[in-house]
Amino acid sequence: MASKRTRGRQKIEMKKIEKEDDMYASFSKRRNGIFKKASEICTTCKTDIGVIIFSPTGKPHSFFHPTVDKVVNRFLKINQPTSYADRLVDALGQDRIDKLNHRLDELEAQKEIEEERAKKLDELGAPPHDMFDWLGMPIEQMDMEMVTNLQSTIANLLGQLEEHAKELKNGASSSHVPTRGF
Repeated sequence: MASKRTRGRQKIEMKKIEKEDDMYASFSKRRNGIFKKASEICTTCKTDIGVIIFSPTGKPHSFFHPTVDKVVNRFLKINQPTSYADRLVDALGQDRIDKLNHRLDELEAQKEIEEERAKKLDELGAPPHDMFDWLGMPIEQMDMEMVTNLQSTIANLLGQLEEHAKELKNGASSSHVPTRGF
């Protein structure tokens, strides 16, 4: 088993980082973390948010939701009532954002399902999809590597089929044998 290469997640003492390269790297990672948290707050709490950060080099980085103008105007008009048109535009914008967030959640769930499926296929030793690209290809168009891979795949498949047929003839339980959709 390979040894651990990093120290993992550790508590960092709050003090200025002296090495410039380390400071820039830390800033970049932490900036992304702050923006991710700001995005999560917007999504989970349906809030408007604005974050402006200046890097150690003086470059500004910002995150605003829903827009810079909306956040700044809302900040400047703290106690002023909003018009009906503004509230309607806000509601329509929020509805669109909610639909997009819902779609994003669906896609992330689908991605997790597909990743789990790929993991299970890897565990079963199923060949990747591109291994079967040869099915519709004329033999004359195959190069030596493709022919060799095809021969190996067919030999492996025949061996598995023969073994499964023997098990079935001997009356062995095949419930433990994984099935594959070829």
